[in-house]
Amino acid sequence: MPTESPLRMEHDGATLFAATMGTGPDVILLHPTPVHHAFWLPVAERLADRYRLTLVDLRGHGQSSAGAGVITMAKLAEDVHAVAQALGIQYAAFIGCSIGSYALYEHWRRFPREMAALVFACGKPQPDSAANREARRESNLAAQQPGGLAKFFDRMADTLIGPTARQHHPQIRAAARAMMDSVSLQAMLAVQQGLMERPDSVPTLKTIQVPVCAIAAGEDQSSSPAEMRVIAEQAPDAEFHLVEDAGHYAPFEQPQKVAALIGEFLDRNYGSRPVPSPTRKAL
Repeated sequence: MPTESPLRMEHDGATLFAATMGTGPDVILLHPTPVHHAFWLPVAERLADRYRLTLVDLRGHGQSSAGAGVITMAKLAEDVHAVAQALGIQYAAFIGCSIGSYALYEHWRRFPREMAALVFACGKPQPDSAANREARRESNLAAQQPGGLAKFFDRMADTLIGPTARQHHPQIRAAARAMMDSVSLQAMLAVQQGLMERPDSVPTLKTIQVPVCAIAAGEDQSSSPAEMRVIAEQAPDAEFHLVEDAGHYAPFEQPQKVAALIGEFLDRNYGSRPVPSPTRKAL
């Protein structure tokens, strides 16, 4: 297993953690909620022979503290930018799953010159529907009751992991559930509020000027394949892939398949290309 090299830094009232591994062109990976950077390890281990991978703990997850206030997509994008600057990364491919993808839409709006290629895994561009926002509010209230946070995480593990993995590989569900315990009630509430407030990123897709890879999962109820196909339909240089037997945590459930898709995409669109001069303007 490749050795991880950790970074800890202070930014905007929070302590941020990231781990790097591998050698080669830079790739930054952002995990879903409420797990942490280890979510990406099964994929990263398959790419570390030719890329330098930075696995970030998003604010409020893993070893990164929550800071004060709502954890918005804007805060997450600014955090990732700060981590990249601290590591001397001026140009990278970015990979996100779920909230990691939502943060990348915002990152493109703020820091397009840093982004060489984008992979959105199970991270739809559409905002929360009214029904989703109401469901989050109800879950937040329930989580604040005695024992409610553990029940909330149990429910997330059972819904975000697809039925194929839960039935045939229960250790995947157990590993994901164990990661969730690093998230405090305060952080969970701040993240859920940020998810409710996230903007509609569908209009952003047409502005993305770099290669895009959209990876959907056939068992994903949170970012459905139909919602994910919009990425390939709207972004100028985009491709779409479907992993049939996986849920919202597809990279963790099917790391071999997802790593193969990501690796082929990066090898073709990023790894073999020289770093260009930063000519793109902020949007």
